[in-house]
Amino acid sequence: MGGDGIGRYGSAQLADATARPNGTLSLIRTAHGLARAEMHLSPKFDLYTYWGLEYAWRAGYQGYDTITKVMTPAITYQTGTPPVLVSIPATTTTTIKTNQIGGYGNMQANNTGCTAQGVPLNDFNPSSGSNCAGDIRLIQEATIGFWYKFYQGPKGRIQWGATYSYLSKVGWSGNNGGTTTSISPKAIENMVWTSFRYYIP
Repeated sequence: MGGDGIGRYGSAQLADATARPNGTLSLIRTAHGLARAEMHLSPKFDLYTYWGLEYAWRAGYQGYDTITKVMTPAITYQTGTPPVLVSIPATTTTTIKTNQIGGYGNMQANNTGCTAQGVPLNDFNPSSGSNCAGDIRLIQEATIGFWYKFYQGPKGRIQWGATYSYLSKVGWSGNNGGTTTSISPKAIENMVWTSFRYYIP
């Protein structure tokens, strides 16, 4: 399946759309695919394999304007002997940036932080993950597994199976505004499952 704005219909839940600098929505073109093969090699042994992928095209733009406003409240405290009341006045800092990059998979995105795993902030919060846009380009998974039926008869069925899956997730490359070589983040996960089942007749 392929089309514009259909990322949510895939298992990975890719983005459907992004905003252009003028505020209008730009649908992200995506494609999804799945292939499978199941083989019944004997009455007791089944072998299966699956492969699926989801791909999202670039939809990056330049020309965004951002305004950041930081307000610090006034602080009053006592110090010295005898105590003297000291006041720090409230401050407001406004930062305006023009012609910024954005969208999905922007070629100038900053991915310099994607090459190393960040240190967790504490026991409950992971790394802040700064400087890693990491918009997904391709995510795919391949699986192979089997079922072996020890017993199948009037008392039900007893079977055992195992599965191996290889998951790969690759992000769009970015060059930090042309200041670095192109960096494309990638993550890999290897997974093994096993299951022992009894089916009631």
